[in-house]
Amino acid sequence: MKSIIQLFSEHGTLIQPDTLEYLLSKNNPEQFCENIANNITEYPLVLTINHVKEAEQQLIPLTTAPPTPPKPDESVSPPEENEYGEIHDQKILTSTSPQTNSMPLTASTMIKEPIYSPSNWHPDAKDYDSDIKIIQDITGNSISEGTTADFAKLFADRFDVLRNLLRGQRRELSHVIPIKRVKKAGLDDIQLIGIVENYRTTKNGHIFLELEDDSDTLNCIVLKNNRDAFPLAEDLVLDEIIGITGNLSKHGDLFLVDNIIYPDISLNNRRHKANAPIHAAFLSDIHIGSKEFMGKQWNAFLKWINGNMGNSRQKQVAGKIKYLIIPGDIVDGIGVYPNQDKELSIVDLYKQYEALATELEKIPDHISMIIQPGNHDAVRPAEPQPAFDKNIQKLFHSTDATFIGNPAQFSIHSVEILSYHGQSLMDFATNIQRLKYNEPVEVMKVMLQKHHLAPMYGGYTPLAPEHKDYMIINRVPDIFVTGHVHLANLGEYRGVTLVNASSWQAQTSYQKMLNFIPDPAKLPIADLQHGKVTMMDFNKQI
Repeated sequence: MKSIIQLFSEHGTLIQPDTLEYLLSKNNPEQFCENIANNITEYPLVLTINHVKEAEQQLIPLTTAPPTPPKPDESVSPPEENEYGEIHDQKILTSTSPQTNSMPLTASTMIKEPIYSPSNWHPDAKDYDSDIKIIQDITGNSISEGTTADFAKLFADRFDVLRNLLRGQRRELSHVIPIKRVKKAGLDDIQLIGIVENYRTTKNGHIFLELEDDSDTLNCIVLKNNRDAFPLAEDLVLDEIIGITGNLSKHGDLFLVDNIIYPDISLNNRRHKANAPIHAAFLSDIHIGSKEFMGKQWNAFLKWINGNMGNSRQKQVAGKIKYLIIPGDIVDGIGVYPNQDKELSIVDLYKQYEALATELEKIPDHISMIIQPGNHDAVRPAEPQPAFDKNIQKLFHSTDATFIGNPAQFSIHSVEILSYHGQSLMDFATNIQRLKYNEPVEVMKVMLQKHHLAPMYGGYTPLAPEHKDYMIINRVPDIFVTGHVHLANLGEYRGVTLVNASSWQAQTSYQKMLNFIPDPAKLPIADLQHGKVTMMDFNKQI
């Protein structure tokens, strides 16, 4: 009985006592209820016997055309906001049009099927104008020539910005001195800020590090029995800016670290919220052009966002989506990894973008898209990456698309979003032992702690020596979204919503070789008015 109640509660539906008795009277109640649930197009707030019997009629084998789905009960009140909070538990989507099969969706090429919105569908988001403001973006601001002087300016800017942040926000660093004054300070509690030039674990298990500022370099050691500092030292990465406190050894040749201070973000960040009942969806790593592009799942997404698939709650959510944020790898590209050409369904790079533009034209006109590049895209490989060039942007002229660089920070209806494709997720997971590439939200927390998206020079992520470090997290966002690792993860850190936005590409042979298991065809959705985030799963269709 509990499993039956839970089955319908996942759809936001309660069961009348007499209806429950009727369900339990069947020979195989649980199987019967699953069949009924799969044949209810509009889930009511309260399930009555009439609802069950109408759905039951559709279980009878037919020799004629399929029956018209039952009309929703007009007397039933619409679900409240919190009733679709468990939308990520939905395993099945239903369409208002008759279906021809019930097979799970698998990877495929493009599905050529008409996409349309029902004439009686009136999405709430259509009543509101878009409100997009760019806060920070490299696009149009790149001045790097790749010289040694450019690199010097990049690291000088990083040091100045994060030193000021540390001194301004951390009381433990209110009396910082330059490294060159350490030996003359004569203090027991010395406070320093510098860049991590090198670090290693000694044969005795301590952590040795070289700290550098604009005055000198200092050899430091974090003892393994220091319960406060040692775990923090295990999270160190090269080229990041940190603060330390401690004192000189008796011989004056080594600095004994008492504590390590990361820039971090405040404990309670005040969230911005939209003053309208609208949502934003996050659609990363589409990878059109790949043979593993999940065409059927993509088609299900297009039907749903056009109001032509899903139960009443899911359609209500679709109708509130005002923004579609696409954080990179919008096509599969060419020559990104070994033997990629064998896995391409579209071998011409420009035609990959043409195919995507055709697909995005099927997004309803009232939805504004924000599109940025990733490492598979036709932009420079070094980050920060400017937005796509005009020749590619022109392909999307029929859509309401705003093109941004990678990373970029912007606001939509006052909600601030930091969008970063996320190539450096692999750098952090490789260099910090406790982090894993398949737990991107944990890596994103570390990025916020360090106030930097990619501090490590010479890793997986190529960095362009801009005179300003665009990889610094200058402003604490309300939502921080990444892609790249093809996983669907949600989290929260000190008031910041964390999203890793899945993928629309099934496992490739290259990923299989690396034992990389993606979690594709899922769509994170943020309620911008209330700050809640849910997940929509498009992996199965009736």
